[in-house]
Amino acid sequence: METENRLTLFKSEFWIVLVCTICLQFPDLKIAGLQPGELLMLLLMPFLFKHLTKSKTILYFLAFYILLLVKTLIVNHYTNFYINDENLTLLKNPGFISFARFLEMLTCMTFCCFTANVLSHSQKPYNLLKMILFVQIMVFGLFFMLTYSLYALHLLATDKYESLIVYDASEGDQVYRLKGFFVEGGPFGLFYAFIFTVCVACYRRLRLKPLYLIIPVILVLLGQSKAGYLLLFLNGAVYLMSKVGKFFKRLFVKILLYIAVIVLMVFGSIATLQMYVDSLSDIELKASLFAPGEIDPNFMMGRISATVIVPNMLAKNAWVGIGWGNYPLLRNNPAYRQFMPEIPVSFWDATGLGGIVDMLLEAGIIFFIIYLLLYFRLAKTIRPLPASNYLILALIGPLLLGVAIYFFYTWLLMGVLFFLMQTELEPKEKALNE
Repeated sequence: METENRLTLFKSEFWIVLVCTICLQFPDLKIAGLQPGELLMLLLMPFLFKHLTKSKTILYFLAFYILLLVKTLIVNHYTNFYINDENLTLLKNPGFISFARFLEMLTCMTFCCFTANVLSHSQKPYNLLKMILFVQIMVFGLFFMLTYSLYALHLLATDKYESLIVYDASEGDQVYRLKGFFVEGGPFGLFYAFIFTVCVACYRRLRLKPLYLIIPVILVLLGQSKAGYLLLFLNGAVYLMSKVGKFFKRLFVKILLYIAVIVLMVFGSIATLQMYVDSLSDIELKASLFAPGEIDPNFMMGRISATVIVPNMLAKNAWVGIGWGNYPLLRNNPAYRQFMPEIPVSFWDATGLGGIVDMLLEAGIIFFIIYLLLYFRLAKTIRPLPASNYLILALIGPLLLGVAIYFFYTWLLMGVLFFLMQTELEPKEKALNE
């Protein structure tokens, strides 16, 4: 009987870990325009709908996104879109793209509730969470490192910028960059820097081994992710700040050491950001070298073009925003793109900036402030948890560094936080009230 119970438990945990892994590891894989994880969450949504209404935090986020959708539909009525392509699919047209974005957020909130629900009902929730991390690090992480080694040893080769798992960042000179199943090395490295932060936060709670910290750092380095470097650096800053507060009691000494840590943070951040500046230098000169009609997606789309287009959009739409999901439909406006070449809308240019910058751009200042308050409220709620500094960093850090709000992994953490609040904070509150 005990063996049967263990087998049943293993089977259920296997499927839970599989669902989480599909949601986390394949953000760039599309089936009928949807990620595999989104399809799974759409199927699970009817069964988890009641859990969506249980959490005040989820209800606040749901209300926010409903209001953002309504505001976008109103803004669309007064917006001139620049659509130069007849091949644009229905779901990418004005209005429809906003509904698609809303649906994506519903799948993210469903994943959050799924995570919290399975942990709450698991007989060994910490083992389940450790198993999820194990698969991301010890299974996929080591597989990615092995694949990269085959390229580094010239047993495999590619001269393509867009290639599976490992690609040639120099387009021909064999400067390899690891990207896993993400679109490029930047988001991949940020994901594993996030995994590193979660492992630091849960190191004692889950009784993790040092390899859980070492492997994610190696993956960030192989992905050459600037955002990943920054998140790792912020982990170090949080660690130093905590040690300063713990070991130095005198106020004057503590203030001096805090200042020293902040200065180190600033210089470290500047050094990392300088990599961005170097990669974005001479944009106007490079743009002028392209012949009319010539399209280079690596230059004309994503972060490089967004550094020109987004500030112009913000200057003209600061308060109300450009509307949810409307950036690709507006980026060809000459007033926004200036010297950047026009591209077919069907290429579907994302800003490449992501995170809170996209929220500010699409929602406007007023909604952006509300969005920040939602996260501030959640951060304040989890403050009493052990290692809360790292949990807050894992929650907010990726958004500050450019992860798209539709990526599942920040919502995985939110589900874990709901579980931790339920199991670690609520019993303490009840004990205090008795």
